[in-house]
Amino acid sequence: MDVAGSDAARIDARRPAPQFCYSGDVRIAVYCQGQSSKPNIVLVHGYPDNNSVWDLLVDYLVDDFYIIRYDVRGAGLSSAPSNRNGYSLALLQADLAAVTAQFCSRPQFHLVGHDWGSVQSWESVCSPNSQHKILSYTSISGPCLDHVGYWFRQCWGESGSTKLVIHQIFRSWYIWFFHFPLLAPMLWRVALGRNWRRLMRFVEGVNIDEHALVTSAQRKRDGINGIELYRANCLPRFRAPRRRSSVVPVQLVIPMNDRFLGKNLYDGMSQWAPNLCIRHIEGGHWLPLSRPKELARLVADFIADGAFQADSAVART
Repeated sequence: MDVAGSDAARIDARRPAPQFCYSGDVRIAVYCQGQSSKPNIVLVHGYPDNNSVWDLLVDYLVDDFYIIRYDVRGAGLSSAPSNRNGYSLALLQADLAAVTAQFCSRPQFHLVGHDWGSVQSWESVCSPNSQHKILSYTSISGPCLDHVGYWFRQCWGESGSTKLVIHQIFRSWYIWFFHFPLLAPMLWRVALGRNWRRLMRFVEGVNIDEHALVTSAQRKRDGINGIELYRANCLPRFRAPRRRSSVVPVQLVIPMNDRFLGKNLYDGMSQWAPNLCIRHIEGGHWLPLSRPKELARLVADFIADGAFQADSAVART
């Protein structure tokens, strides 16, 4: 382990042992905590994380909710598909369906996604076949790719808005970089895998040494596998976005200092999610690590209030 023994023991004690289910030929590692009689919350992590990114958030929610989280395909203890097509949004949606069918204690659940976990969860939130099962959705730093595709088109055709598109293209440099066949995997093998924690401290100001039990080898493997998420989905959705809307109550949590996603990217979201609540919170892209208490409060209050309005609100700490 890359953490001190005492820290490792403490973290292991609060993260349950994995259970497993299958989604097609991929084995998904699932972690359940809390009392199953309480409302269910499903947590979906982003890239290049695994379920451990939720450790601190779960501490603040587990007394009031039954928490189900899992390693997405290709990450953590979940197996990886054999080719790029295995990372399609449709199969990621199937993973969520498989996990909730086997491990949720109630027929409906609340959903929280971060980064790519949020991106892929929009597929379920906007699907007529699954959105009726989702009581609420909290999206953290992860827009729907189809909505982004429409945003690109709308801004590009508006006077004065073209620069917003150009600015976002530069902020999302990693998406285009990941499409180079050899460079991105090589970078993970040579540098990122072993230096990810240093990079997080430098870029995000987050010290993850105490709550991210991920070895350098595991981080490297997850980082390389997860590149296929971008290659399989981003350009097709940007080129030919689908009209994706949802009746699910949606809470957008937008970090004020997100280095990768501009706040303008969410303009016009109410046309896709009319039951929309927007919250701005101080912090960078990795809010589950940097602001877990404030984030947990937003999730719990959104569930408790049931006040799903399109008016924007600001949450500051």
